[in-house]
Amino acid sequence: MGKHRDTPPAVTPAQIRNVALAMGVFTALVLAMIASYAGAFAKPTLRHMDIAVAAPTQLIEAMQAEPELAVTAVTDGEAARDLVLQRKADAALVAQPTGTLDVYVAGGVATAAESVGRSVATGAGLTPKITDIAPTSAGDPSGTVEFYAVIFVSIGASVGAAAFGRLVGAVHRPATLALRTVTLGCYAALLAGVVTVYVDSGLGALTGHPWQVFGALWLYAMAVGGAVTGVAAAFGTVAAMTVTAFLVVVGNAAAAGPVGRPLLTGFYTLFNQIVPQGSGVSLLRSIEYFDGNGALTPFATLMIWATTGLALAALATTLRTPAFGQLRRRIGSRG
Repeated sequence: MGKHRDTPPAVTPAQIRNVALAMGVFTALVLAMIASYAGAFAKPTLRHMDIAVAAPTQLIEAMQAEPELAVTAVTDGEAARDLVLQRKADAALVAQPTGTLDVYVAGGVATAAESVGRSVATGAGLTPKITDIAPTSAGDPSGTVEFYAVIFVSIGASVGAAAFGRLVGAVHRPATLALRTVTLGCYAALLAGVVTVYVDSGLGALTGHPWQVFGALWLYAMAVGGAVTGVAAAFGTVAAMTVTAFLVVVGNAAAAGPVGRPLLTGFYTLFNQIVPQGSGVSLLRSIEYFDGNGALTPFATLMIWATTGLALAALATTLRTPAFGQLRRRIGSRG
């Protein structure tokens, strides 16, 4: 008798449909990312810049007439300069009796601020003198390494959170929630540690504050990973994938890394301080260039993302416990 050979299963219409659907979804995601990045970065135009100005009233009034500038008048050059260092202004302009316009800029938006300063000086018949009071490092002259560090930590954190859902299991019991939380915390520390060593010792870009940079990246990874985990636990895989897609498509572009927030459109400016990417970049820049000034808001935003995600996971786990199920049945029976 001839040996029977197993016949490989035929490809089913359902498999073909699922593959075609996956191809369409991934293609749409790529197209959305291209459109989002192009809309945010392709044609950078000054939209809104906060300027501290110490100058004659006539010059201040002329600047206030420019719709893209938000002008804060101050009494002297030191006050104007301090507002930049405190991250309350993007640049400072100080008119001198000698016919010079001192333009104080800071890393991250220095190029755009310098252009504004030169334009104002030309219009007022003054000679611009540009000073970068929060310069970038030699290893990161464009000031974009913090942006790329945040973007790729974001990818690692979101993919890792999804993978842990497969490896550890869905969050249905307190023990699983505890394991997922510890796993995510350790993974976030690993990501933050490796990236910190690389951008500091490897690139010489974000230097001088290794522990602060590590802490910021760890918190950021927890914010992204915690959000994905919490949404998945509370609302399911599809909801978690939707959140991830939003963060990748809108969040990355709203971080404004390559161009700076003053050059973003109103849509992306709105999300800049909401999405974790914008807060992650802002927190790293506060640490690296501004001695921690302006760090409170992005720190609080990342904390909200992280704690909300973990709270959603904890609530979903509680609602699925047998004890809560029995309580719900008792209440239902009494009704």
